[in-house]
Amino acid sequence: MSDKTWKTQELLDICSQNVTDEAAVYVASVKSKIDRILFIRDCFTTSVNQPLKISSIEFSKTQIEVEIYIESLASNLHSLADVLGQIINVTILKPLLPSEKHLSSEKVTIKKVTTKLAELTLDSVKRTYADEIIHAVDNLDKSDEFSYLSGFVNTIKHRRLLNTTFYLKKDNGSLIDFGFKLDAFEYKETSFPQKWCKTIVIQDREKIIDLIFDIGNSINNYCRAISIMNV
Repeated sequence: MSDKTWKTQELLDICSQNVTDEAAVYVASVKSKIDRILFIRDCFTTSVNQPLKISSIEFSKTQIEVEIYIESLASNLHSLADVLGQIINVTILKPLLPSEKHLSSEKVTIKKVTTKLAELTLDSVKRTYADEIIHAVDNLDKSDEFSYLSGFVNTIKHRRLLNTTFYLKKDNGSLIDFGFKLDAFEYKETSFPQKWCKTIVIQDREKIIDLIFDIGNSINNYCRAISIMNV
């Protein structure tokens, strides 16, 4: 993972005390999902001590293992965005809105909360920091990595499984060294090409978590500014 971080405890310290307990639940969810993502990364990068024989039953098991890991990694990465949506809803929208206009947790997505945030009439300071959050979310949503991930997760959730194809045999190494690619697919009239599993596990994972942390840090910046204003 890159050096980028998000100080989640700081967020809980500076957000409105009325929402701290609820926010803590979603912060814990972010941490848990990232722990799972890193566990899967470690499973992919741990060396396998025996050769992978293409014609063996063991090969089929390895291929299924790769597909299960990729699906779990993708689902956890993708769901981080909507957990951030819950955090924005709890720490920012709820204090700004009357109770009858609160979004229930069941209806929250990151797009819904940023749309709501963009529609609010705010003073200049709040608008500056709210726009920073919206910009950070937009960067995630428009990234090639997250677009691919969204297409992949929605395809396997709603329609069909995506298989892997084996391209490169190495006698030893880790799962990502064995050369599996996810097959090409289409989602909402967008075509996504074949992709190395290694690219998803290493580069895409890191980029998406960095973009998630950018959103988290923009939430911190908003809450910090409001905290200073209220002193």
